[in-house]
Amino acid sequence: MNPTTVIEPRTTNTPAHTTQASNTPATNIPAGGTQANTTPATNIPAGGTQANSTPATNIPAGGIPPSSTTANSTPAGGIPPSRTPAGNTEARRMFLRMARPHADPNPYPLYARLREIGPVVPVIFPGVAPRYLVTTFAACTAMLRNENIGPLAEQHFHETNPTWNQQALTSTLFASMAFHSGAEHRLDRAMLAKHFSPRRTAKRREDMAAVATNLLDQLGVLGAHAQPVDIERELAVPYSALITGRLMGIPDDQALRLGWLARQASATLELAPSPGQREQAVQAGDQVVKEMTALAAERRGQPREDLITDLISQCGDDEERLLSNLVLLFGAGFDSPTSIVGMGLRLFLDNPDQAQLLRDNPTLADTATEEILRYEPAVQIMFRAARRDVTLAGLTIPAGSILLALIAGASHDPALVEDPDRFDITRPPSSGLSFGGGAHYCLGAHLARLAATVLFPMLLQRFPHMQLAEQPTYRSPGVALRGFERMPVTLTPTSPS
Repeated sequence: MNPTTVIEPRTTNTPAHTTQASNTPATNIPAGGTQANTTPATNIPAGGTQANSTPATNIPAGGIPPSSTTANSTPAGGIPPSRTPAGNTEARRMFLRMARPHADPNPYPLYARLREIGPVVPVIFPGVAPRYLVTTFAACTAMLRNENIGPLAEQHFHETNPTWNQQALTSTLFASMAFHSGAEHRLDRAMLAKHFSPRRTAKRREDMAAVATNLLDQLGVLGAHAQPVDIERELAVPYSALITGRLMGIPDDQALRLGWLARQASATLELAPSPGQREQAVQAGDQVVKEMTALAAERRGQPREDLITDLISQCGDDEERLLSNLVLLFGAGFDSPTSIVGMGLRLFLDNPDQAQLLRDNPTLADTATEEILRYEPAVQIMFRAARRDVTLAGLTIPAGSILLALIAGASHDPALVEDPDRFDITRPPSSGLSFGGGAHYCLGAHLARLAATVLFPMLLQRFPHMQLAEQPTYRSPGVALRGFERMPVTLTPTSPS
């Protein structure tokens, strides 16, 4: 494995910080917010990849095997060449541009061109299940709500990651409700739904504000005298990790550690990670599962009034069901909110008039959050499979095919909103797809929205002169799960009100 980056929690008066050194070999990472020179608690492989938890139903696994990555491949998979749309050759080339182990800083022109080719575009390679790129808002909505289109199956993972069922994270997630359908999915969803209801979520606003206040205080100290600070390290990751951890009943120090691990582990579920990215992700995922297993065992012996204890009660002796849904919940609850912080702030810094609008009128926070979700969705691509032959946008799709809903492109569809490439926080909220749709709509959508609604007015009011210190670094691979790995800024804090 190549040298990787060390990510270390900071020592602070509040349990809400992590630090990241650069270009050093992966070593023991201190737990519990201790300094780098203190006793290490766990090994965390870090580095170029930081990771996942989209609503786990949206977990990507739809890449193509290396042997199939030639743009000149003859169409296969049950669609005769004579019936392949004329745009398919171009679409294959564009798909191969997407299937790289690094993010495109601006993928939206590519998504726009795919919309022009058609609402559903076949991308066919020999020897693997056909891929269909679903490009428009209407087609993506129909796909996500179609009862004959559901989660990916085992054979789809075997195509792109043959050892997935020997890896702790992927095999555990595959046993979760993210990959269930019908009655089994409804049962698991009902078991968890009460913890994510709008009413219960709203009660967490005060704690979110307290976490944000502590982090912003520390940000001000770190950024004094125009010193650059990394928003991802000092705000986005700890804010989301602490909120998700407290919801579940995970101690703060452990939630911070799990947040970094989960961010790193996402590459194993991306469209086309490099071998090095996948190796690092597998190691991080192993650690996530190990820690969640130990936490569940501890809580069985010492029950509390929390989500973990409630799941233990409902799952009984079914350890697989318990563990898979615990891993899913933390990852799904943590990853997208983390990305929303960095990408939302970048939008405000690029559009200072919109930042000033929110400073002057914090009641715009709800519509601002919806516009961030539309303009830069954290989950750019959602993966599904046809359980039987289905027709979508007039095209028949064979059973077993993989469908890739290009959510980021659908969110910029002119049929959804006027002037879609303009960032406007006064825009009436659209019925966007940032959290999916249909039976697998993200349980944590209310929580993610509230976290952003609480944070952004506080952040922009506290640091009105914040600027980018350098261009942010996108997470890698970052194709399906978009966000930043680093976002250095400078700031001049004002006195807290």
